[in-house]
Amino acid sequence: MSDFRPTHPELRARIDARLFEVLARRREHVPEAAPLVAEIERVVGAGGKRLRPAFCYWGHRCAGGRDGPEIVDAAASLELLHTFAIVHDDIMDAAHERRGVPTVNAVSGVNVALLVGDLALVLADDLFMHCGFAPQVVADGFDCYSRMRQEVIAGQFLDLVVSERAEVSEDETRRIAVLKSGRYSVEEPLFIGAALAGAGDDLLEPLARFAAPLGEAFQMRDDLLGTFGSAAATGKPVDSDIRQGKRNILYAKTLHGLRESDRTFFAGRWGDGEHLSAEDVERLRELIESSGARAATESLLDELQGQVEAALDELPVDADCRAALDELGRVAIERES
Repeated sequence: MSDFRPTHPELRARIDARLFEVLARRREHVPEAAPLVAEIERVVGAGGKRLRPAFCYWGHRCAGGRDGPEIVDAAASLELLHTFAIVHDDIMDAAHERRGVPTVNAVSGVNVALLVGDLALVLADDLFMHCGFAPQVVADGFDCYSRMRQEVIAGQFLDLVVSERAEVSEDETRRIAVLKSGRYSVEEPLFIGAALAGAGDDLLEPLARFAAPLGEAFQMRDDLLGTFGSAAATGKPVDSDIRQGKRNILYAKTLHGLRESDRTFFAGRWGDGEHLSAEDVERLRELIESSGARAATESLLDELQGQVEAALDELPVDADCRAALDELGRVAIERES
């Protein structure tokens, strides 16, 4: 084992190589499930930044853990978990495209997509539990792993609950974003990796001060890209959040920033799916702009980034870990996809 500092592209390549090795073996061991495994391979191979595995890996290194196949396997399991989450998310949203390719439900139908997502979750658990650390170490890491899964499901449920309401507060949208994306994308992966190296509160508390604003900023960037991004860059339609009626921070800020006539139009047409014309979508975008919601969200994102940078400066970690977390933070916040 060594303690070299892989760049994010280098670490991503290692994670991907291990994922495809694991999936190829699954096809051999359970040939009846080969078509489902092939769909997992297609989803994984279509892209993604591998941020969750990377935060897991560097959480381990921050706590004094060594580079090696054990932490690579544990980190890779989080990408399989993410595959489960996005396949099921696409079912719930009736989405037809992700990462520039058709979704599983669009290609094979909802029933097959459900099974693909379920299998990805089972394979994630299997890879994590057999990652090679001592049993008690794995058990310690699994506490964080299990909590993360419960939180993301709770966040998705709350998202469903508020989708039925026209009125939603900014605080509610931010809480949902933290549960369904923020903690699941940054904080818990860091904690899982750190737990696998035996980290205590003296590290976990400053890591949380770094990760909490970064996770929220990650989701805010996602919301902005989902409405104002480029379809070529994001790999999915940039009107989908509008057509699906996502109750995100842009929606909450816009709704409470418009005068009555515009507010009625905005609340009535947001989430009207295929009934929305291209002109309707553009009008809704314009209302987000004119209400000040986009500018206010971008300002809040800048504020969160400042908190991330301040917390990073105070982290009790070595220079390599600090540099890696800085790199990942910039990928999470300054991305275009």
